[in-house]
Amino acid sequence: MDISTIIGVAGAFLLIIIAISIGGSPLAFVNIPSLLITVGGGLAASMTSFPLKDFITGLVSVKKALNPGLPNPMEHIDFLVEIANKARKEGILALESDIDNYYQKDSFFGDLMRMLIDGQDIEEIKSNAESALTKIEQELTTEVSVWEALGELFPAFGMIGTLIGLIQMLQNLNDPSALGPGMAVAMITTLYGAVLANALCVPLSKKLKYYKDLTMIYKESYLLVVDAINKGVNPNLLRSKLMALLGVKSGQE
Repeated sequence: MDISTIIGVAGAFLLIIIAISIGGSPLAFVNIPSLLITVGGGLAASMTSFPLKDFITGLVSVKKALNPGLPNPMEHIDFLVEIANKARKEGILALESDIDNYYQKDSFFGDLMRMLIDGQDIEEIKSNAESALTKIEQELTTEVSVWEALGELFPAFGMIGTLIGLIQMLQNLNDPSALGPGMAVAMITTLYGAVLANALCVPLSKKLKYYKDLTMIYKESYLLVVDAINKGVNPNLLRSKLMALLGVKSGQE
């Protein structure tokens, strides 16, 4: 669980609510037309930018910002080095009995190990792996792009709401009772757009991008291990390479 995501987003909204409460009534900042314009408009326009399935997947990917599901680096390295040790001592075919564990660890890793055990040429394995990595990276990038789009479009629709409110206000200058609602829509939509973008969407897109890059590094570690097993690389040397790849220093837990 990435507690910083929860603390960051909740803290940003809480501080805004506290500031509003100190200055006046929080209910004064609740405006249904503004919500419809900013939130509804931003979501609808973002949906237009992506296929529906990708858009929904992008929204759901917020769970990855809370719990990316990535392994502990040292445990991950130990797991992979142990596999290399077994292959060196007992041969690659001895890994067949653990294939289910490899798929349980990561389906991408399981596919690589299946190809290695089946005796496929290492260059063919690398070629298949690169194709799979390209697809994985594209999917992860799309998830990031959904939140980036929301971060751009919420403020844009906030400005649209502001223009709508100003037009309504100017059309009713002779009616003082209509000036208040028009001004509320004009101001609050801009506020909603700015808050949603800067307290939620932009931070989440950055966090998802961080985990996307880290996920790709873990995927690369699987390919590194398969190549090392094929070449019979010393497991200690493999450990050093994995630690360098994952940015783990010697003696770090």
